[in-house]
Amino acid sequence: MSLRFLPVFSALTFFLMMLFSVNATAQSIDFGNDSSEWANDGECDDPRFEGDEMAVILLDEDTKRDATDCRAAYQAGDIRLVSSSIDYGDDTSEWANDGECDDPRFSGAGMAATLLESDRGHDATDCRAGVERGDLRFDTAQNTSQRSDGIYFGDDSSEWANDGECDDPRFAGEGMAATLLDEDINRDASDCRAGVERGELRYKGVN
Repeated sequence: MSLRFLPVFSALTFFLMMLFSVNATAQSIDFGNDSSEWANDGECDDPRFEGDEMAVILLDEDTKRDATDCRAAYQAGDIRLVSSSIDYGDDTSEWANDGECDDPRFSGAGMAATLLESDRGHDATDCRAGVERGDLRFDTAQNTSQRSDGIYFGDDSSEWANDGECDDPRFAGEGMAATLLDEDINRDASDCRAGVERGELRYKGVN
């Protein structure tokens, strides 16, 4: 082979390797289905992703429900998983690799029942897996006022937040909603905190 063709050959090889890498990663992502109201509109509505081809308004209910749009944008390099921009830290927590996220910077149905500040940034594998499944959210501006007496109340992202009843199934008492869903764990902070402070609720953890 002539030496003058080596730079072209090397550039082509690099391009093909990068293309193969993107496609291989895309195959490992569970994009879900196209059951979102906004599926097949040319924008990705799945909040697990970020980038230029994302919809302006993102809803948790569209997680894994805009597969065609998100797969196309991902393969084109126009979006990326939100998890790729998070510094997850390491796995030095005592509770690392147990299937639950113990890092208090996150919230959602995949969280451990008891969260400690000492585990901040130390349960990387569990927390990354939860974000990529769509079970967890990274709390970039974590509200430390949502902690009381060692209890992490989370945020107010539940559909039923701020309705005067606690919808988080980690609690029990007369101030609880009639129907409790695991998806509301750590997501009805204000109602549950108020109930605990009034003495109507107690923290029981996750069954």
